[in-house]
Amino acid sequence: MQLLVFLLKKIDLVWQRSWIHRGLERFIALARQSVTGRFVGDDPYGRMERLATDSQFLRLWRLITAPLVLLRRRWLDLFLPTADTSLVGNIVRHLAVPEGWQLAGISRAGVALVIGWLHAKIPLITTGHAPWNLSTVLLPLLIIAALYTFRTCTSTVAEVAAQSWIARGVAALFRDHDSEVAAGAAGGVGTTGTVGAARAPGAVTSPYPVAPALSPVAEKLMFLLLFGLGAGLGFLASRYGDVATVALLLALVALQLLIFRPALGLIGIAAFSPIDWFLRLQLPASVAAIWDKGLFVLMIAAIGAHWLTRRDFRWRGHPLFVALTAFNIIMITLFLIDHTYPRISVPFEGLRVVIQHTFWFYLAIQLLERPAQSRRFLIFFALIATGIAAFGVYQYIIKVPMPENWVDKAESITTRAFSIVQSPNVLGSLLVLTTPIALGLTYQSHRWQRWFFLACAGVMAACMVVTFSRGAWLGLGIAIVLFSLLQDRRIIAILLIGALLLPAAAPSVADRVSYLLSPSYFASSAKGGRIDRWNLALEKVQQHPMTGIGLGQFGGAAAERNAIYFSHKTLYTDNYYLKTAAETGLVGLFSLLGLILATIRFSIGSALHTARRYRPLAAGVACGIIGVALHNAVENVFEVPMMVISFWFCVALLGALRRRGEE
Repeated sequence: MQLLVFLLKKIDLVWQRSWIHRGLERFIALARQSVTGRFVGDDPYGRMERLATDSQFLRLWRLITAPLVLLRRRWLDLFLPTADTSLVGNIVRHLAVPEGWQLAGISRAGVALVIGWLHAKIPLITTGHAPWNLSTVLLPLLIIAALYTFRTCTSTVAEVAAQSWIARGVAALFRDHDSEVAAGAAGGVGTTGTVGAARAPGAVTSPYPVAPALSPVAEKLMFLLLFGLGAGLGFLASRYGDVATVALLLALVALQLLIFRPALGLIGIAAFSPIDWFLRLQLPASVAAIWDKGLFVLMIAAIGAHWLTRRDFRWRGHPLFVALTAFNIIMITLFLIDHTYPRISVPFEGLRVVIQHTFWFYLAIQLLERPAQSRRFLIFFALIATGIAAFGVYQYIIKVPMPENWVDKAESITTRAFSIVQSPNVLGSLLVLTTPIALGLTYQSHRWQRWFFLACAGVMAACMVVTFSRGAWLGLGIAIVLFSLLQDRRIIAILLIGALLLPAAAPSVADRVSYLLSPSYFASSAKGGRIDRWNLALEKVQQHPMTGIGLGQFGGAAAERNAIYFSHKTLYTDNYYLKTAAETGLVGLFSLLGLILATIRFSIGSALHTARRYRPLAAGVACGIIGVALHNAVENVFEVPMMVISFWFCVALLGALRRRGEE
């Protein structure tokens, strides 16, 4: 370790004295003062506020929505006083603070649920409609006995969880040493303010929240409802099995949490890949394909409920709101004016692939309140990506078989890592997005956290190598160079040393890069590879220059699924921009390029103007976003739902890191 530190110090000294470093510093200083530098590096939230002040559109929008705002205010004036004194309102306020539930109340609620279960199961067993075994009755009785021991415990869920070694480890990993982060779960629209239930007289004051106490009548009603729920679950268990019934109970608990804390639903987006992979293994494809749509609808419904019941609810803006909305409107317009499709499902599917998953952006910006909250989601996202990358490295080590068409016959590669995303190029794109985030966390964190996140970045980099995705390598390389310019120029020296050592350290990587520049590659690519597909896309643009041949008719997943309806080839273009140009013409292409350029400008501006303690992390997120945008030039990255959702989720997270007034 001492030798490594000594070598790094020597490299740093040589780098500081090198002409490359001096020239780079002069170039950056000049770039910042240039017209382009000032344009790109402008503060996006400051710009948004200036435009909002003089926006005629916003004035018109406020005028149009004024009756709705007034109607909502009258509704709240009528609803809130009634809800505060009602029986249902008492129960809802209690359920809204799950971290403040006391073990004594949970004990009584659990007993009511289990008794209801037994009340339904025992008659079915005695009449022979349900199988009997010792655990059927003994296990519920043991659960009741265990719950009974907590009947007088006033400790809350948050208090007990905080004392567990798992919670302490998670808290240590997520702790932000540079800011004072309030205790408790991530908030969002569902964040609960002050909770007013006190402990029993004489109890020691606790920093943990306590749920508002139930009135005697509300408590009896809750126990009756739980008894009925237990009876219903017991009846279902006799028909569908205990495992399915327990899964249903957990789903109901998750639904309750989602209603009161919609921001928790974003955990499902950060963990999209493993959740989608697991559900597709366990459920029919038609069912597994709709889980994210169901989650989206539930979160929208929860936000709507908060809008109708919370006086302090506020809609949040984002500098890219207008740009993304304009792009989606243009795509919808092109869909409406197209009449060249063989059947209506073709352009509809093509439109859905383009715009559907961008809707998560609108939802996420409403749920992300604070920079610290955004940081926690980014840590979780980086941990998920590290697990995916580690599995990819494992695949390469054990030489998992792969399809022959993943490499040219002239190459000697026998294994490409694809992990759980089923494509090495898509895996590479995910790592382009997340590796700079891990680097940003490395610079933003302290003590052992820094080494942990550096190890995460190392695992991602190792997996990136064994994907053998040259487009992803290019995207990540540019992203890391940009990160070094924004955060630490010494990284460029490490990249230069790595490039010099590459042929000896990783000959297979060097061979794949050199093959890209060989005449054999160009000949092979021109016959049926990327060059051939790009030429086909350009031919479509020449035939229909303004509005293209129509959504869903060339170059992507929608066209491939409907290939039987077309006389022309529908190959993947491996270039999302050319695919867009072929389907939607120059109108669609320029709208997409405008959106991407606006996203790049927003990303760089946010990285430069974020509060100092979050600036390294903002730089990492920004570079990951830009890297994916560049990777789209050699791959249909935005054809993959996971990548589109992750991309716009990170754009929303970057906005929350930068949000003015919340540094």
